[in-house]
Amino acid sequence: MDSIQFLTRRGATCSDLLSCLYGLKPMELQVFYDLEARGSATVDDVSDAVHRDRTTTHRCLSKLVSAGLVYRQSKGLKDGGYYHVYAPVETSKIKEQAEMRVGEIVECLRRLLDGFESDLRRGRAPGIAAAPTDGA
Repeated sequence: MDSIQFLTRRGATCSDLLSCLYGLKPMELQVFYDLEARGSATVDDVSDAVHRDRTTTHRCLSKLVSAGLVYRQSKGLKDGGYYHVYAPVETSKIKEQAEMRVGEIVECLRRLLDGFESDLRRGRAPGIAAAPTDGA
């Protein structure tokens, strides 16, 4: 998993951490940072700011919402209908979520390490077929 090597290198940034923990791409990070700077915005506002079409921006915002980094609020229009406003989750909550995610990853790595010797003795990692022994 080269993402761990990526994070532990000298000079890793908050963006690197968010990318690794939440699988965010550069465009999604750009949308997140734009919202962080604005406080809140509509899809159209963010689209204009990041110079992307509305569909791409909406896709990025949806991923950020599902990751728990951004929330969506519906606002009613006077003549009926509604629109959505997006805003970043509080920084302290994002940090708390990230700490929990790091803890989950550490626990998973510990489980892998616990089975490391037995997996080596069997000659393979779980889920990987053993190499043929008959030369085929």
